[in-house]
Amino acid sequence: MKRFFYIFVCVLAIAFNGNTQQRVVVNGLRVCEFYSREQMYEALGGEPDKAEESVEFKGFYDFHYGKDVFYWNNNYTPNENGLDHYFGGCLIYTDRYVVFDSIRVGDPISKLKTVPGMTEDYPCKYKDGKCVGGGYVEWYQSEELRRDGIDVFFYYDESTQKINCIGIFYIFL
Repeated sequence: MKRFFYIFVCVLAIAFNGNTQQRVVVNGLRVCEFYSREQMYEALGGEPDKAEESVEFKGFYDFHYGKDVFYWNNNYTPNENGLDHYFGGCLIYTDRYVVFDSIRVGDPISKLKTVPGMTEDYPCKYKDGKCVGGGYVEWYQSEELRRDGIDVFFYYDESTQKINCIGIFYIFL
C-alpha cells in the first residue's frame, strides 16, 4: 500500500508540474522529462565517472561527473515511449554544463537578470565573521509557480559576485 501511494504521489507531482519543467533545462535535458540512461549520458558528455543507485529508493541513480552530480529517478510507471526514469535535478560545481542555455558556474550572478522569470536574493548572514547561511539566489518561473516542486538555486561568492554552484532539485514527496 505504501508503494502504491508513493507511486501515485510521484505521478501526480509530475502531472501538475508540467509548466515549469519545460523551462528548467540543463545541457538540453528538461527537469522531470523522461530519458533513457543513454540519452542522459549523451547530453552530459559520456559515461559518468561513477553511477550510484540509492539505497533508500531503488531505481534512483546519482551520476557523478567529477564534482558534478545528476539525478536520474525511477517513476515506476513507464511513459508512452516505455521510459520509466526522469531527470530529477543536479548539483553543478564546474563550468562544464549550461543551465537555461546561458548560465554556467563562474558567470556573474547578475547574468540571471537575462533569464525570464523571477529571482529572490538570499545574501550571506554572518556570525563571527563567517557566512552561516544564504549566499544564493533562488529562481522561479512566476509568483504563481513559486512553490511548484522544482527548486533552482544559484550559489555565489559575495566578494566576486560569481556563481560557484547551481542546485536544481525536483521535490517529489
